[in-house]
Order: sequence, then C-alpha cells, then structure tokens
Amino acid sequence: MFNKKSNHHSIWMTLAILSSIATISMYTETMLLPALPQLIDEFNLSYNTSSWILSAYLVAGAVMTPVSGKLSDIYGKKKIMIILISIYTIGLVISPLSSNFLMLLISRTLQGIGISVFPVTFGLVREHFPREKLAISQGIISSMFAGGSVLGLAIGGSIVQYYDWRLTFISIIPIAICLIIIIMRFIPTEKRVILISKIRNNESDEKFDLRGSILLGVSIITFLLFITFLKTDSLDTNDTRLNFINIPLTSLFCLTVFISSFIAFLFFERKTRFPLISSRLFLDRRILASNIILLIVGMSMFTIFQTLPILAQSPNPVGFNNNALQMSLVQLPFALVLLILGPLAGFMITKIGQTTPLVIGTFSMSLGFSLLLLGRFNEFYISVYLVTISIGLSLTNVSSTNVVMVRSSFEQIGISLGISNLLRIIGSSIGPTIAGLFMQTHLLPVNLSKNQHQYFPSAAAYDLIFGTMLLLSLLALSISFFLVKKQKSEQR
Repeated sequence: MFNKKSNHHSIWMTLAILSSIATISMYTETMLLPALPQLIDEFNLSYNTSSWILSAYLVAGAVMTPVSGKLSDIYGKKKIMIILISIYTIGLVISPLSSNFLMLLISRTLQGIGISVFPVTFGLVREHFPREKLAISQGIISSMFAGGSVLGLAIGGSIVQYYDWRLTFISIIPIAICLIIIIMRFIPTEKRVILISKIRNNESDEKFDLRGSILLGVSIITFLLFITFLKTDSLDTNDTRLNFINIPLTSLFCLTVFISSFIAFLFFERKTRFPLISSRLFLDRRILASNIILLIVGMSMFTIFQTLPILAQSPNPVGFNNNALQMSLVQLPFALVLLILGPLAGFMITKIGQTTPLVIGTFSMSLGFSLLLLGRFNEFYISVYLVTISIGLSLTNVSSTNVVMVRSSFEQIGISLGISNLLRIIGSSIGPTIAGLFMQTHLLPVNLSKNQHQYFPSAAAYDLIFGTMLLLSLLALSISFFLVKKQKSEQR
C-alpha cells in the first residue's frame, strides 16, 4: 500500500530520478544549440547536413522508443533503464573526443538511444504511483523537460562563448554516472518480468517485433536522408531553387528505400500477432487527430531549435551578429515559458476541459509563426514571438496528450502514449531537416572583409521555414476545431 512510509519514500525517490533523466536529456539537446555555427565551421558542414547534429539524436530516440518499451516489458524496466543510460553515457564520453563529423554523429546516435528510456520511465510512474497522483507526477516530469532546455541554453551558451563546445558534454558526464548508481540503488525491481525461456518457447503473451522495429527505423532514417540529399552542396547563388527534376541519385535511392520499407512495415504490422504499433489505436479519429497535432508540435519546437541559433549568430544583414551567449538569451524566454506553463496547462484542462486550451494553443502557435514570417526586426521582437509560440506549444502538447489518455482504454494507455511520444519525436527529427534544406537552398554571400566573403542563409530561407510552420500550425488549428465539434456532438 502506498500509505506506508517506506513505499511513500520509494515513490518520490523514483519521481526524483525520473525527473533528473528528463532534465539531462533536454540539457543534452539544447546545450549544443549555441554551438551550431561553430560546428558548421569546424567540420565544414552544409546547413542541411548540420541538421543531423540534432536529428541523429532524435532519430535514434524515435526508432528505439517502441523497442525499449517492449524490451522493458520482457526483461524488466530497471535493467533496461540501466543499459540505456549506460549507452547514453558512452555517447557523452565519445562526443568531446570527436575529431570529425562522423564521430560526432555516432556519439549523438548513442545519446539518442539513451533517451528512448522515457517509455520505460513513464511505465515506472504508472506502476509505482497511486492513480490519483499520476497527473501530478506527469506534470512534474514534463516541467523537468523544459527545465533541461533552460539549463541547456543558459549553461551551454556560457560554455560555448567562453570555453569550447566539447566541455558541454564533459559537464554532464558525472551526473549521468551518478544517475546509473542511484537507479541501481533506489529504483525497485518490478515483480513481473517475462521469462526469456517462455519467449523462446512461444509461451509468452508478449513478443518483441524485431522485423517491425527494423523496418520502422529504416523508414524514418531514409526519409530524413531523402530530404537532406535533395539539394547538392553547391554554392551557386544564381540558382538557389530546389530543382525536383534534377534530384540527386542518392536522394532518389533514399526515397525508394523509404517508400518500400514503409509499405513493408504497414503490411507486416497488419499480419503479425504482436505488432510494434497496433493499427487499432488509429481507428479512433480523435486519437489520430491528436497524434497529428503532436507530430506538428515536435516539428515546430525543433525547427526553432535548429533555425534561431543560425539566424541570431549570422552577420548583418542576414542575422543579428550575436555571440553564443547572446543567442541563448534570445531563446531563453521560449524555454522558460515551457517550464512554467507546462504544469499550469494541466491545471487549466481540469478546470475548462481539453478542447478550449487546444484551440487557444494552436491559435497562439499560428500567431507566433505569422509574426516571425512578417517581421524579424530585432532580437526583442523575436523573443516576444517565440514566447507566443511557446505558450501555444505548452497548451497544445498537454491538451493533445490528455485527449489520447482519455480516449485510450486502460489496457492500451501505455502503448497509446508510447505511439504519441514516438510521433512527437519523429516530428522533432523532421523539423530540423526541413529547416536545414531551406537554409542550404537559399544562400546569400556576405562580405566579411575586403577579400573574403561567406555564404549564409538568406531572408528567403527563413521566410520558407516560418511560412511552412505557419501552414502546419493552421492545420493543427483546423484539427482542434474538429475535436471541439466531436466533443459537442457527444454532449448532445
């Protein structure tokens, strides 16, 4: 029983550990944002290739999210948590040693595998927390994600400005090691773990869909590679348009593999007895609509993370010629609003329902992106616009997730939330890749001195980025009105 003192201590210790994992995962993502221009210069990267600094981390997380959730059901949550965070720590150790982009990419991929621990952590929350405290615990963990973003921008910006980007990774290694030790000591081992012998003898009601996992991973990766290779790295500013007639063969190959693997994934998932993603969860139109909105939320947030550091640190007249620390301060209000409003959004939903905050949130997102599209006058205005978007993202994220939770049956709520998280991460991977494509295809030469000039994304690149996100936000707004309509029809 949860009213016993020992169990009470165990519950809140578990929550503290899970909150710490949430914090360091977002810290690891946002701490590198101020360093993006430096990394582009140091490794001689194109803008679309640079998007993989963010995307590799997120793609690995997206691919491994359903995998880790299933493995934790088979082998035990505590054991899988320790393994995943150990892989994450190895990635942190490799990153400062990176002498080339490939090595950095491998280290980011290992870190991404580590962040797939979240379906496992939320499983622990459901397992160890009384039902009446679930909302509180989820709100705390969600706010810690935002807290990690705040710390990443503030600390990462300072480290990059005064020291070296490699120190950002070194700063988090001791904390990751401590987390592994604390998990081993304080996280209780769950009672139910499926025996491996039963799985091998086909006696278990749970089996891991290895084929589905591989096909899903190949689909996500090849789709992002298709976008990355759409444009060659030519710096011919006389023709910066994306020419779909002359798409590079590499990109066409990636597109072919993506279509084939995705069709195969859908086919085998319908046929297999234990699918990685059950198609039944998408039959509910409100769950489907909410998941589309969550996909857009992920795209919106990480498009900003990819775009703003480059915009702020680019020289005039392209950008604002900020240093890494100044750039962090521009984005800091965005992260702070996510930190503050995340828990408040849950309280707001309990008072006025799901759909009203959802409409307000999607409208706020649309307004913010329209302002970024119409006028980027100075850093102050951009910070205000980002706060507007952040308010929208907070309300939209919590409201959409709540719709999924309410509409899912008790037996399917775990896998349903896992799919929602997967789609949000996929969106987070797609956003930076599309932003990188637009930046690479619309370059402008800027004179740095009399005999030297360098290419930076033009105003047209940012117009395309923010215009695309505006259209997606308007799509989310229209879907939110659909959910309002469905709710009203139910109440009649």
